[in-house]
Amino acid sequence: MRGWIAALLPLIMASGSGCVALAVGAAGGAAGTAYVMGKLTEELDVPVHRTHEAVVAAFHDLDLAILENKADKLTAHVEGEFTDGKPVWVDIEELPEEKSKVTIRVGLVGDDSRARRILDAMRRHLPPRAQPQARAGAFS
Repeated sequence: MRGWIAALLPLIMASGSGCVALAVGAAGGAAGTAYVMGKLTEELDVPVHRTHEAVVAAFHDLDLAILENKADKLTAHVEGEFTDGKPVWVDIEELPEEKSKVTIRVGLVGDDSRARRILDAMRRHLPPRAQPQARAGAFS
């Protein structure tokens, strides 16, 4: 009996962290988008500065308070919160060939629905060529 409990314990623990989708093989939605361990990640065909501008515009569109907004040529970080106080963190990293990777986390354990609303609002401020990039694996 202890063996079964020990075998199931990691799966039970992962379910609380948002990792079950990965465990059952459904770690993405659209190509290039993955929701893993409470974070929504997407790779885009635009440089960091354009992605950062789109994130800030999305925060304004959704009336999210911006508490921190930092950027350089390689990375950007925006923190904010919803009116109910739920925190939001958005990180952007440079990828090769003028591309970027955006990671959105809402709340301490993640909120897929709200993270996707932010991503959708952000996409409306990107050029049409900024389609998600297919990912080789969900662990990068």
